[in-house]
Amino acid sequence: MNIVFQFDIRTIALFVALTFLVQATVIGAQAYLIRELKQYHGVGAALFANLCVAIGLILRLFAGEQPTFLVTILANAVILAASGLYYISFSRFLGFRYSRWLIVSVMAISVFFLLYFTYWKEDIEDRAISLSLGSVAMTGILIRQLWRAQKTSLRFSASLMLASFLVYGIFLIIRTASLIMNHPADPASFTPMQSATYLFSFALSFFWSMGFVLMVSQRLRNDLMEIATIDVLTRIPNRRATQAFLEKELSRMQRNEGDLTVFLIDIDDFKQVNDRWGHVAGDRVLIRTAEIFQSMIRKQDFVGRWGGEEFLIVVPGPCNAKALAERVRSGIATQKYNDGAEPFGITISIGAAVVRQADPIDQILRKTDQALYRAKRMKNAVSMEGES
Repeated sequence: MNIVFQFDIRTIALFVALTFLVQATVIGAQAYLIRELKQYHGVGAALFANLCVAIGLILRLFAGEQPTFLVTILANAVILAASGLYYISFSRFLGFRYSRWLIVSVMAISVFFLLYFTYWKEDIEDRAISLSLGSVAMTGILIRQLWRAQKTSLRFSASLMLASFLVYGIFLIIRTASLIMNHPADPASFTPMQSATYLFSFALSFFWSMGFVLMVSQRLRNDLMEIATIDVLTRIPNRRATQAFLEKELSRMQRNEGDLTVFLIDIDDFKQVNDRWGHVAGDRVLIRTAEIFQSMIRKQDFVGRWGGEEFLIVVPGPCNAKALAERVRSGIATQKYNDGAEPFGITISIGAAVVRQADPIDQILRKTDQALYRAKRMKNAVSMEGES
């Protein structure tokens, strides 16, 4: 016995609508899970975009049974609005500037022609063409914005979305050209082009939703990595990241027989800065001092906050340790800090150690700490490993 499955266009439309409802549920669940992260904008718009497509497709199912305005004007307008919500959702999520007026303009023009070719000059073919042109315009706006995301840290997930919309955009252009050159007798009939439209919508729902969910996940991962490795106040690597870099450079040096120098730096009498000028001024001193350190080292060098008012600088490769330490020390000593009152200055003490291949990391840190202890007895001084 042969079983034959037959699908009409309403069945396919219902299937695609249910798919968009499922995708909306997935994004809605993610929106609920990150609801307390107020900096994650645009997730709600992504949810409503999928719902709009589903609602529009469901309204189309009642063609011939419900008022024309409901199943033609409103249904198509809602589906078209979904593209605008997609555009707004990832623009807000990525922090990109976007134009609501651009979306409103495309929507207004498209709805005008829908109304015109429905009530003033009833022409089903021209109505289909105008709607298709509106979809092409909306998709082009989406593609342009997604292209900008290629320069962000979320480019992988953005590329997945971009590829899907590029394919869909090309299909829409072909579909529009086909409608213009070969007016169908009934654009709502079950034709290969109509089937392809729903199939592309079905595929797009997966790639779009997968891409957006992945984009949120990528950003969560990046934020967690930043929390784990970046000092909140100074915005330079924290102790964990600094020690990881030191371990990596030590391992590389041992393999390649290179050079490595470590500087442990402490701000002299930092407690007095807090006591006299306040903790806000103390925080600004730490921030400014970190910026100065970063400006005085090479690109391959590394500076991190070791803890409190201590910083660690790691210099891979050949280095005149004494000269560099003196340059850093004098650079800070000549700097003026100003917290809205009279300018004041600070000094630093530096302990430096030249790493040898056999030295374990604990021994390296112990040597720099001992050198710093000697420098702190003098203050505004540099002490090298091995000096008395």
